[in-house]
Amino acid sequence: MMNELYKRNPKDYALMLVQEGLVDAEAMVLALLNAMTPDDVLYALDANELSPRFNEDYDDSMDGDDASALASAGWGTDEDY
Repeated sequence: MMNELYKRNPKDYALMLVQEGLVDAEAMVLALLNAMTPDDVLYALDANELSPRFNEDYDDSMDGDDASALASAGWGTDEDY
């Protein structure tokens, strides 16, 4: 039965391993994170509302643009010169 579950739904199989105490939850998390790309991890955090943007204190004013990247690197902005 475990072999069938493994092939049919690997997510359920992994969860079953943890629930039945065959694998420690922390070991499973580490194994899965090691197999995931950084984008996979970002997606999972967002999908489960665990990323910083779901924190009420999160400030995204410095995210994603060239000016904020330069400012973060210590180069300042146009207004600084």
